[in-house]
Amino acid sequence: MQWRGHGRRRLLLRLICFVAAPLWPAVALIIDDAGPFSDAQYVLVYEMGLAPGALVSLQLSNAQPVNNTYVMVMTHSQLYAWQQDLVAVQQPDGRDNTPSSYFGTFWRKGFYDKMEASFKIESAWSDRYTILVMNPMRQKVELAGTVTLVNPGGEQLRLEDKEVPKVLIWTSALFAISCALFGLLLISLWREGRSAMHVLMISVLFFKSVVLFLHWCDLMLVSRTGKDSVLNSISWQLLDKVQTILELMMFLLISLGWKFLRPSLNVTEVRFAVGISVISFYLGIFEVACKTNATCSGYKLSRYILHSLCYLVVIVAMNFNLQMVQAQISDAPATQEAGKLYQKHRAYRHFRWIFLVFIIAPTVELFVKVSMMPWYALWAYFLLQHLRTWMIYVFMIAAFRPEPDPLRVFELTIRNGSDDGDSEANVGEWGEDLQG
Repeated sequence: MQWRGHGRRRLLLRLICFVAAPLWPAVALIIDDAGPFSDAQYVLVYEMGLAPGALVSLQLSNAQPVNNTYVMVMTHSQLYAWQQDLVAVQQPDGRDNTPSSYFGTFWRKGFYDKMEASFKIESAWSDRYTILVMNPMRQKVELAGTVTLVNPGGEQLRLEDKEVPKVLIWTSALFAISCALFGLLLISLWREGRSAMHVLMISVLFFKSVVLFLHWCDLMLVSRTGKDSVLNSISWQLLDKVQTILELMMFLLISLGWKFLRPSLNVTEVRFAVGISVISFYLGIFEVACKTNATCSGYKLSRYILHSLCYLVVIVAMNFNLQMVQAQISDAPATQEAGKLYQKHRAYRHFRWIFLVFIIAPTVELFVKVSMMPWYALWAYFLLQHLRTWMIYVFMIAAFRPEPDPLRVFELTIRNGSDDGDSEANVGEWGEDLQG
């Protein structure tokens, strides 16, 4: 994959000790204008999974040649050991410490003005590799060139991303089939009770399927050609933001009781829902179009805070409507309408647990990924995420399906009441006949 980086954009990660985010799936890094820098480490590739036999090619040039500069390739264990035991050398003037370049590496080579190298990963097992330019004297360096990494068999994805496309296409099919089945139910068995809320539910399923399919197309393009399409990447990321907003509105509108407890919302609720959607969409656009990690993190944090505010409103509205339905049940006689109230009460009780799982699940999944899953099993993390999302959608549809039948106990109550009335009428008729 060709990834263009500019000095002003600062897409390349600088300080390796404080970097935690992995690089986008990439096999070729083109440095058009890295710009002068004076950092001790300049990271080219961070923690990329490579299998034994992978090909690494480096073609670098330095417009401001200096001594004591090296290109290093480190395995994950070597990187971790270096981070845990950084060695610093005191400068003659005593003002600062110079990081030592004497530590274990998988491969290294001196770098003055130009450097070309090509080698294969000769190892007994797969590992994550970091490539960086070590500049211990913090001299100004201006880089240009390419870094190419290709796994065996011409695979252009990172090793941990190799199985991810399969997960994406199968989960996309799962959401598409679920969307089709739900649509068929809405036009057949549930035709009488369907509402705009159910249309929103089916749109959430549809957009999720489309997002996963476009993401699969993007990764397959990288896997075959090594080139990332900007259009494909932006398309699925923007649609993912839209799908997240639709999902958020589904939870919000259900918690407010729209189309289930009341036919319409008041002006304040409509303005709140529209405001959250518009602000979240603009923040999502800025997040997709941002050019630096710091800026992207800022937009992501702002969007997370906005959604957290909406989650708080969902919790408050959900509990309020639950108590309101409970009060209506207490005052209602034993009729079919009371049976419908019981169904709504049960649906909102289920919704409370579903929404709790929706909030807690990402934290649990991240814990499982970090502590239990091997680094090369990224596909399992994606599978866990999408299956959890699918199950939440299915339970939501089951809980709020169009006008479920009332509980049979109320039908029996009505039927028994009618039978008793008929019996009393018959007894009256028999009494009149006897008197006659």
